[in-house]
Amino acid sequence: MKQFFKTRGAVIGAITATVVIITVMSLFLTAGQVNFIQNGVQAVMRPVETGIRGIVRTLERTYDYMHNFDLLEERYYALRNQIAGYQRLAREAEEIREENIRLREFIGLIDRTEQLRYVDAYVLSWDPSNWTSAFTIDRGADFHIAVGDAVITERHELVGRVTEVGTSWATVQTILDPAIRLGGLMGTGVSAVVEGNFALMQDNQLRLSLVPGGETPLLNDTITTSGYGGRIPQGLTIGRIAGVYLEPHGGGYFATIEPIVDLDRLIQIFIVQIMDREE
Repeated sequence: MKQFFKTRGAVIGAITATVVIITVMSLFLTAGQVNFIQNGVQAVMRPVETGIRGIVRTLERTYDYMHNFDLLEERYYALRNQIAGYQRLAREAEEIREENIRLREFIGLIDRTEQLRYVDAYVLSWDPSNWTSAFTIDRGADFHIAVGDAVITERHELVGRVTEVGTSWATVQTILDPAIRLGGLMGTGVSAVVEGNFALMQDNQLRLSLVPGGETPLLNDTITTSGYGGRIPQGLTIGRIAGVYLEPHGGGYFATIEPIVDLDRLIQIFIVQIMDREE
């Protein structure tokens, strides 16, 4: 449509030429004193000329309308692209704001564990297998990451531990994985074993086992790491007791634990490194 109206000059020129030709014919006829023909031509030409002028004005208005429409369309797309750019910047700013919040919270807790070093990393992808709970991060041996290192959130919640390391990547096994096993402390200070369980993993839970005889886990009690073994620091929050049950063989209790960390919302994590470890 726009290209058609770009030929406005040619269309108007053709119409104007037609008017000129008819006018010349009228003059020629006048010069020949053919009054009755002249009168007839004049009678025919007046409505034709009026109609032509109306067509020209209509074409001019239509052309102006289409020209203005094209300008508005161009401005619309320019504004839409500009808004998309602002939205992208807003998303980036929000991501930076959330990262700053995580880092501020992390710094507020770092003073109490000065013997440890922390490396921040981001989650790249999750293992699609239904038999494990693990993900890949964007840090590896180039940042001195090692198998067995603890992985936590900015609030010192235990996420899991490193199980495989590449040059610039590593695999993290979460606390829900059936292969996980580590020392845990109940709120009373009594030690037990925290371990993954395939059936419980489907319900986003893990197991508190080997509770000493005479000790009964308490519902909603917070379970933290005991630090036994040397690779997982003491005092990291694991979760809260969601259920207490008698062991099938009798002689004690076991409990189910609901993790504190929301694994589905993980974006940024921190790898804990023991400062005196040989690298």
